[in-house]
Amino acid sequence: MSDVTDLMVEKHAESLVNVTVLDISYCLKITYKGLEAFGKHCKSLIHLKRNMPPPAWETPTKVVASKIDDREAMIIAGKMMGLHHLELGFGHFGDYGLDAIFTKCKALTHLDIQGCWSVELEGDLEDKCERLVVFKSPWFDDYDNRCSSDNDSSGADAGEETSSSDSD
Repeated sequence: MSDVTDLMVEKHAESLVNVTVLDISYCLKITYKGLEAFGKHCKSLIHLKRNMPPPAWETPTKVVASKIDDREAMIIAGKMMGLHHLELGFGHFGDYGLDAIFTKCKALTHLDIQGCWSVELEGDLEDKCERLVVFKSPWFDDYDNRCSSDNDSSGADAGEETSSSDSD
């Protein structure tokens, strides 16, 4: 975790005008106010990583109780319209914030919103996500696919493929 705060960001963001990639993942003391300062000054930004830690598994009631907060998504939509890559893992925004990002960030090609449980992909949001070059949905269903493909490529079957290709 980081000790960087909104106040620090507001003080120093103006010197980051040429930054193209910014990773403020796990910076819990940066809020939408800090994001707004980055958006105001980092006009060259094309890749933003704003992944947050997953909720503690021991307290699942906090996940249910967490409220949708679209403020960060709205700042990204309004101030960072040139983004191509965006990672917002475990964000607290919902469909409204995601739709604003799609509406304003026309250059977006890569979006990772894994763990964003408040996003439901209602309306045409799912279609918009599917049009991206890379999209990682709020749900971790592709983890199972990776595990099963790992199993398929190991063991006896993989050995048979290797030996048959060696003989060619």
